[in-house]
Amino acid sequence: MKRMILLVAFVTFAAGLAAAHGTDQHVMGTVTAISDNSITVRTAAQAVTIYTMAETKFVKSGVPASIKDLKLGDRVVIHAGKMNDKLMAHEVRFGPTEKHQ
Repeated sequence: MKRMILLVAFVTFAAGLAAAHGTDQHVMGTVTAISDNSITVRTAAQAVTIYTMAETKFVKSGVPASIKDLKLGDRVVIHAGKMNDKLMAHEVRFGPTEKHQ
């Protein structure tokens, strides 16, 4: 009985996470262009332009940042949603990449 309750709780929790994520997309790659309101990222497949807005959060190495901290060549993970046929950034995460020896 306890297993069944735990299973139901887990499935409910997982479904909630999936629903909360909604239609957001993750764009991962290297920054190739930056403007006041957009970031172009070279992904494995293509170049993608994501637009920023006043609500966009920037996080550099786990610390709040701004678009001014972002540089060409930085590796980014951008959480974005569709709005009027454009990808709008909710959050932009970036920071130094680890070098392997």
